[in-house]
Amino acid sequence: MSINSQDTIANSGIKINQDKELYSFNLDTILLYNFANPAKKGKVVDLCAGNGAIGLSLASKTSAKIYLVEIQKQLADLAQQSITDNHLASQVTLINDDLKNVQQYIAHDTVDTIVCNPPYFKVTDQTAIKDNAVLAIARHELKADLKDILSAIKVLLKENSHAYLVYRPQRLSDLLVTMNEEKLQAKRLRFVRTTSKKDANLVLVDAIKTVKTASLKVEPDLVIYDENHQLSKEADLIINGK
Repeated sequence: MSINSQDTIANSGIKINQDKELYSFNLDTILLYNFANPAKKGKVVDLCAGNGAIGLSLASKTSAKIYLVEIQKQLADLAQQSITDNHLASQVTLINDDLKNVQQYIAHDTVDTIVCNPPYFKVTDQTAIKDNAVLAIARHELKADLKDILSAIKVLLKENSHAYLVYRPQRLSDLLVTMNEEKLQAKRLRFVRTTSKKDANLVLVDAIKTVKTASLKVEPDLVIYDENHQLSKEADLIINGK
């Protein structure tokens, strides 16, 4: 049974339609929205867009044309409904297709900013795929692996333009090596910890398309909860917009 809702990321003011039985945005999505600094004009692309939460919410930050690329029809339909509900049809375009076909819709070397919350988990014989097929595809590399995603980013991005990703620290070495193969260089990294005493469980990455070597800045960690198990001031501002 579907559990439908409309939710908003922080103070973006953009309503996101969700079916929580399928997939709904989470802390990863909110953090990536806050971390991304989209170009103010031109083209912005949200790869692996899901229900469009990140790309749609970025309409509050930019007047650029926004493209949402999502392979799963159930999630793409929710994104399309959100485009309509937020009166964003003139700014936001949905592409319900495999990201491997993205050049059929968007020319190479024409995109100013890309955001992506990709599947984190490899598919192995030991991988526990959930009964929820939509969530499984969103979380596991069933339809696109890291190489596919970073290749699409490289093809679409203009030289010296930025891509913003959220990923798992356990696979950071895979990410950085594959980025380098695709002529993408990390410019900023920020690790996210539940508390100051726990290992980081997320990493935010600001990458640039360049054939040159880019200097890398590792920003102070974002700690979600303080010693009293309350949201830290910065996390509260990011998550609740206050």
